[in-house]
Amino acid sequence: MSAVPRHSEEELRQQWAFLDALVDRQAASLKSGVQDPEEDDATLPMVAAAPAYLEEIATLTQRVSTLEDERTALLRRIDLAEQARMAAESARAAAEAAREAAERALAEERSRPQPDVHPEAASPQKVPVSPAPAARPASPVPPAVSGIPSQRGAASPRTSPPKPRRKSWWQRIRE
Repeated sequence: MSAVPRHSEEELRQQWAFLDALVDRQAASLKSGVQDPEEDDATLPMVAAAPAYLEEIATLTQRVSTLEDERTALLRRIDLAEQARMAAESARAAAEAAREAAERALAEERSRPQPDVHPEAASPQKVPVSPAPAARPASPVPPAVSGIPSQRGAASPRTSPPKPRRKSWWQRIRE
């Protein structure tokens, strides 16, 4: 802002005088009960609405209520679909956990030493015994299944729990 005034002192006095006169005039008209023509409430004569307009208003009102009902039904269907999706995700997570548990149990079962089953004891017949196969390795070979702890003590790769899902667009709009 500059130090130079925008209006001269004479202009400001003229504006104040005009405003004072306007206020005095309005006060006098209020005391006498006469209003300015701009402030008069213009009353419009009531005209009976045409039946076509009333019918159109009724039709539009019915359409709006139908659309609101459809919107409510769609929101309900969206809620149900979201609930079904969440249930499917939890079922998938449970199935994944069960699969991992089964893989761990299988790996543990394979890592246990198997008792040698002698064919002579299993059947009463005498079966010719073939020479023993080549010597087994000292430690069993771990199965090639992902996510199972190895036999050498190495930690298995850990999966992080799933991140919480972001709210969908319709949930953010509803809030």
